Amino acid sequence: MPNDLSIQAVSPLRGAGDAAVPRQEAASAPKPAPEAAKPAKLYANPDFHFDAAAGLVVIEFRNDTGTVTDTIPTQRQLDAYRSHQDTPGESTPPKSPDGTPSAG
Repeated sequence: MPNDLSIQAVSPLRGAGDAAVPRQEAASAPKPAPEAAKPAKLYANPDFHFDAAAGLVVIEFRNDTGTVTDTIPTQRQLDAYRSHQDTPGESTPPKSPDGTPSAG
């Protein structure tokens, strides 16, 4: 069965930023590498950690210098969780709607 398709060669596609650059010969002397700037320290944003005293995961948001700018829950809320855990709980079991102690 004959094939009626023909394939033609095309030039490579070029983007808007591509320009025709003449090739340099390998014989040219290698240029010294410029002095590398210190890489900026990267911070995970947001950052998560477990606050064992409050029993919660805390989400911290940092700025580009690494300083914590905001937290979820807020510091005030964390303090409230911690102070609530320090208070003694009820020693009697909770009661069911009919007034009898429920099995816990």
